[in-house]
Amino acid sequence: MDLMNWTDAELISVREKLHTWCLKRQEPTWENKFLNWTGFMGAFAFLTGLTDMFFGGPTALNFLLVVLGLLACFSWYKGDKQRQKNISFLEKLNQELTRRGLKF
Repeated sequence: MDLMNWTDAELISVREKLHTWCLKRQEPTWENKFLNWTGFMGAFAFLTGLTDMFFGGPTALNFLLVVLGLLACFSWYKGDKQRQKNISFLEKLNQELTRRGLKF
């Protein structure tokens, strides 16, 4: 994405929205903590399901634990990856605004 073709108003608008999102994401709220615990609980469910399958044999409940654990880990992974993309894009926006000599 070429930021040089964007207007100053577009850059400032997108930067403000992303900056607000980053500040909201860094707040110590239950929602942000829940998103982090999703990955841990997904890994725990996955490993518990695999361990139970190994020692007790495969059952429907064990398969359910493995599938739900994989889904939770995948959703946490995608969310964290999107957060990293947003932060790097915010840094690129800041660099472009600084290059243009605009205050933000």
